Amino acid sequence: MESSTIIAAILRAINDHTVVHPYGDGLLVDLPLTYSDGDAVRVLVEPMGDGFRVTDRSTAAELLTLAGVSVAAGRPAQAFASAVRASGLNNIGAGPGELATFGTAEELGSLVLAVAQTSIRVEQLRVLAVRQPVVRFHEQVTTRVRQWAAAGRQVRRDAPIQLRSGRTRVVTVRVSGGDRSAYVQAVSRRDPEHSAEHCYYLFGNSTVDPSDRIAALDGRADDWPAALIAELASISDVQFFGEPLGLERRLEARVPQAARSGQ
Repeated sequence: MESSTIIAAILRAINDHTVVHPYGDGLLVDLPLTYSDGDAVRVLVEPMGDGFRVTDRSTAAELLTLAGVSVAAGRPAQAFASAVRASGLNNIGAGPGELATFGTAEELGSLVLAVAQTSIRVEQLRVLAVRQPVVRFHEQVTTRVRQWAAAGRQVRRDAPIQLRSGRTRVVTVRVSGGDRSAYVQAVSRRDPEHSAEHCYYLFGNSTVDPSDRIAALDGRADDWPAALIAELASISDVQFFGEPLGLERRLEARVPQAARSGQ
């Protein structure tokens, strides 16, 4: 086999597994690279002046936080700074834990690869963590709902939800009391586009009354694009996990205290 054929096959595979999504004025780029948990590396490319800014949107730092490692101080902070220096990223406009760089359109390929590679290296600092299980967002939602629910209410994780097609899928958690129920779907910031699309599919195609559907979005309103919030709000009640008691108040309205005694 000629070397040109081999090279073409390799480059084709890499190209086919690189996916680009429009995102505001910029682009989200999913690369054929993964973090240690198997999630794809995603970077944001956004126009800035006469060039482009590329950022991992602090994904590596957030994954480290979930693993119990903070890059704000100590050995992790030193290792983080070392990784940035070694990568050559200029970290223009970078916030805490963010990996970013800036360059021209001609440099975009190299910029995307540099940010992605550095993000992977930084995420590997999880080896500095004390070993403990990572609590995923859907588990956080389920735990919070269970803590809120009292006697007379039933909480079921991975509850079945009926679709108009007749198929059955599962939602993060269902709360029931008496003849009232509320369905909650967790929408994580780890992969916001996919998570939101999954929620929209579930609720948009379900036979559940729209007033009984709750989309629990990770973080606060300013962590999410307004257009995405509007889409989910068109088929469900949107609540933000980072806003104290918002989810609980909504659940109380759908499965009120009177339901605790089966009234």
